[in-house]
Amino acid sequence: MAFFTDDQVARFSTSPVRVALLAEFRFTAGTKRVWNGDTVLEAGGREWLPMHGAGGIDGLSAQSGTAAEAVTFTVSGLPNDAAGLLAEALAGTDDAVQQLVTVYLQLFSDDWQPAGAPIGIWWGFMQPPKVSRSEMQGDEGGVQSVEMTAENAFFNRSRPPFGRYTDRDQQQRSPGDRFLQFTSSLLFKTFNYPQY
Repeated sequence: MAFFTDDQVARFSTSPVRVALLAEFRFTAGTKRVWNGDTVLEAGGREWLPMHGAGGIDGLSAQSGTAAEAVTFTVSGLPNDAAGLLAEALAGTDDAVQQLVTVYLQLFSDDWQPAGAPIGIWWGFMQPPKVSRSEMQGDEGGVQSVEMTAENAFFNRSRPPFGRYTDRDQQQRSPGDRFLQFTSSLLFKTFNYPQY
């Protein structure tokens, strides 16, 4: 089975290639799907809400290893009267932490209609959002923005394991389990193998 359909391969081969990034945030309260266009997009049997050019994704790469990678999602240019959106972003911190986010690539036809289903290109786990505001610029005021970083599946792999391989730690995890009861007595023991 091919990763791309024949139509998608043909579209990648032509010039210009019309493409957009879609983002799906799976919050505990529900899933939000957005893209940076100006209209609601129907693609892959789902509805993607417009960000009107205010969204940004930074840090995506075609990495093929097992290194931790962070991607930053931003929504900037929020007017000063967007206090409701900012309050919602801060109040929803627990709703977002360690929840799944997926980035898709969507191909379009020459008349900007979706061509095929969105192609998943990256996924990771959301970290707490941050809200910032730029300096005042005359009568215009500052620009407010919401930023959220997501880490891929390898972000926690260098963390030490939970507990040690001792009887005491094993008893806390599984009371009554005797599997590690002799671990401490094996420290300076000599084994002769094989014994004849």
